[in-house]
Amino acid sequence: MLLNFPTTILSADPQLALVRAHFNEHGPALCHAAELIDGMAGGARVLRLMSALREASRLDRTIRCRLVNLHRLLSLDPIIEEFEPDLTSWMHLDPASDEVAELCLLTDRLYDLLVNIGELDAEEHMQAIRRQKLRAA
Repeated sequence: MLLNFPTTILSADPQLALVRAHFNEHGPALCHAAELIDGMAGGARVLRLMSALREASRLDRTIRCRLVNLHRLLSLDPIIEEFEPDLTSWMHLDPASDEVAELCLLTDRLYDLLVNIGELDAEEHMQAIRRQKLRAA
């Protein structure tokens, strides 16, 4: 069902490589978690994101928004801009179950990924400023 991301092709974009590695390891579990919360629509959302990651040459704004929206879905954030999922299926989950514990871990790992992407953005921005100062000197 889910294909692994190619590991022999290196991306020039370190953020894309980081996200691909994350989804290579956690993609099936993220798909299952999204299905627990939003049914087949949630799983399809993750599959579309993974397909976009395979075809991408860089981590663009659309993929970033999809990553954030996935985190919001897994976090049960009630305000989701572009879609209003039917969150009734998650109400049948037992908070003490292993599935919910795994869902929480996946959500935390996805948050950590988003933080890492932001840190790489900041680092890239600082390098661009340094290069600009060197050119001006």
